[in-house]
Amino acid sequence: MNLNNWRIQLRKGLIEIVVLNMLQHGQRHGYEMAQALRQMQGLTLREGNIYPILARLQIDGLLSSHTEASRDGPPRKYFNLTETGQEALADMNAHWDQIIESIQNIRGGT
Repeated sequence: MNLNNWRIQLRKGLIEIVVLNMLQHGQRHGYEMAQALRQMQGLTLREGNIYPILARLQIDGLLSSHTEASRDGPPRKYFNLTETGQEALADMNAHWDQIIESIQNIRGGT
């Protein structure tokens, strides 16, 4: 078994729920989210990889966006959860909690 490949696939599967959870606390721009993900052990993500994820989540109706001027350079695109995104995130978090509980039970021998 290639553990590196397993880690990559797990990380790919978790990025969306992590991004949505970050946005439930307020709007963020892509670079800000990429920097936060870089700090999360096990979820390291190159900056350019977050933008296709954000675009897909927006196409799916989970995010909305708007552009604001920036004092530090070019305008920045900020993302927000839509109502559909909030509902999807609640379902995703509930499912994630079930998975974690099941894994913890298995690891504990129950």
